[in-house]
Amino acid sequence: MRSISTALANHLASEVATVATLWKITRTDGQVFGFTDHDQDLVVGGITYASNGGYTSSAIVWSDNLSTSNQEVTALIDNPVIFTGDVLAGLWDYASVTLYLVNYADVSMGVLPLTTGLLGQVTLKRGQFVAELRGLAQLLSQEIGSLYSATCRAQLGDAKCKVPLGPLTVSGAVTALVAGGTQTRIFEDTSLTQVGPTLTYTSQVNVVPSTSPYVLNPTVPQGGSWVSDGGVSYVQTGDALTAVTSSPGKGQYRVVNGVYTFAVQDAGAKVSITFNYAQGYFTYGLLTWLTGQNAGYRMDVRNFSPGRVTLALPMSHPIAVGDTYSLIAGCDKNASTCKLRFNNFVNFRGEPYIPGTDAVLRPQSK
Repeated sequence: MRSISTALANHLASEVATVATLWKITRTDGQVFGFTDHDQDLVVGGITYASNGGYTSSAIVWSDNLSTSNQEVTALIDNPVIFTGDVLAGLWDYASVTLYLVNYADVSMGVLPLTTGLLGQVTLKRGQFVAELRGLAQLLSQEIGSLYSATCRAQLGDAKCKVPLGPLTVSGAVTALVAGGTQTRIFEDTSLTQVGPTLTYTSQVNVVPSTSPYVLNPTVPQGGSWVSDGGVSYVQTGDALTAVTSSPGKGQYRVVNGVYTFAVQDAGAKVSITFNYAQGYFTYGLLTWLTGQNAGYRMDVRNFSPGRVTLALPMSHPIAVGDTYSLIAGCDKNASTCKLRFNNFVNFRGEPYIPGTDAVLRPQSK
């Protein structure tokens, strides 16, 4: 039920009304912003509603049932508090919004609450940002509950996971940008020397190149780093090749820092390579910039190896040497990682041992 002062109700009932709309937006980072479609700034309830940065909005759709109300607003990005980088970084996504009606000629009459909801995902279109205001009934249309999955449904460090993030969080500064790389995505920090647990991985089918130098460099999973060799065998016969320290002959191979070299006689052969690797400690982690042009922005980590960080997406602004950050270790949500790395299998929120659809759909035998 909406409350309205007698003075404002009488004003709205008069033949001439001097009204404006107010948008109070509270972002997920706690910052509060006010905007108005009036031609001057308005101060209401201690909040300044800025008029610069004009916007237009569609009609508000209401109903007396539980169907979702909605409204779309389009605004120019010429307001001092709205930056393209902030929009691209998602700082305005899912902010809480309250829309008011006010008499701009006498704001002491109070306000008429029109609607309350959340901003949907904000998009950019030719210098404008467009956002949908979703009513509170939108929350009722979301699925509640969990489906079983092989991987964990919890987020590292949340109330379900219960792993303390303090020991898994480090601070650092950019010491170098990757030469020839994308400066807004890849950087180095020599202080990042952490490594995850050592696991065994088998690269099933690798084809030895048919031309010199007959070298294979198998990809290490999860952005980890190669630790030691575990053996090489022919795929077709299963016979093991022999590791040597000199130039290899037929049926032999040489490995240095994860690079496997074969003999010309084995050109075109299919081999299976097993090796031990250290998991990327910060792969799938979360990085928050503390200083620099990206201060306050967050980004997921795609890959990590000691001293080098690759972000999932480019930052809104260039990364510079000396920019400081806070970085939380990552989790790939697999049962083995939960058990071996975090010793937290008791809180694992997945079902890795439930048969999948292949087991259900395969032909059954008596």
